[in-house]
Amino acid sequence: MIYDRPYMSTSYDQRAKNVLLWLIGINIGVFILQSIFDVSGLRGMLESWFAMSSNSLGSGKLWTPITYSFLHGNLMHVLLNMLGLFFLGRAVLFDMGTNRFLQAYFAAVLLGAVAWFLSSFIVAASNPGITGYMLGASAGVSGLLALFASMHPNREIQVLLFLILPIRVKPKILAWIVLGISVFGFLFTELQGGSGSVAHSAHLGGMLGGWLYFRQIYSKNVEFGGAGGVSIKMPKWLKTKPSKKKQPNYNYKVNISQPRDLKVEVDRILDKINSKGFGSLTDKEKEILDEAGDLLKRR
Repeated sequence: MIYDRPYMSTSYDQRAKNVLLWLIGINIGVFILQSIFDVSGLRGMLESWFAMSSNSLGSGKLWTPITYSFLHGNLMHVLLNMLGLFFLGRAVLFDMGTNRFLQAYFAAVLLGAVAWFLSSFIVAASNPGITGYMLGASAGVSGLLALFASMHPNREIQVLLFLILPIRVKPKILAWIVLGISVFGFLFTELQGGSGSVAHSAHLGGMLGGWLYFRQIYSKNVEFGGAGGVSIKMPKWLKTKPSKKKQPNYNYKVNISQPRDLKVEVDRILDKINSKGFGSLTDKEKEILDEAGDLLKRR
């Protein structure tokens, strides 16, 4: 079923954009705050409290596995991450809904922190005296790339190679390329105690987080944070089989002919898409959206 979504473009799409804009706005706002602290000579203090380091958890800074993702090293760093967050986030939000999008993003951020944290001890063991810290949203963006490649592996997209040359590539190919670069950088730069400023281990952890979210939660219809806590769709073989006793046939007809009633029903469906994604709709709800689109086209 393909339709133009004339009604949804003014409701659901705007709410999805607001989620992205808020997330991007927080990142940019924190970077501006870093720049102000840099001028006053207090940037190191800010990053010592909110960036991820090998001793941050041991010193009781339990928030750093999340807050590091809002800090960035320089203008190019925050610009590239925010571009990736915007385009990848916009690509998956309609399918996932805002709740699941935020769950997947911060799951990738968290696993990126875990991967870098473990890597920092390996580096310190083989290179005594080397310490460091991590910041940036790259792990979350890497997770969104892995998630999008898992959801739409063969949908061609256009990317700017070196931010100049436009090329068309399948998401699964792009994800494998990024994975290969991260593995190479992790093995031959990061683990060797190299001076490179890229946290390849965090990228790998973020991609693992996005892939695991797709396999273990999104594709199995598991949802966290709903009204009932955890909701799991029962497999068909566990569902009670209907009785073979013949039931009387009742004919029901839903009257949605009144524009006001149809608008209320469409609003309810859009709220459901916003929280659970388009894939959660029933066939009847999709038919209602089709009918709403047809009515709007005839006006």
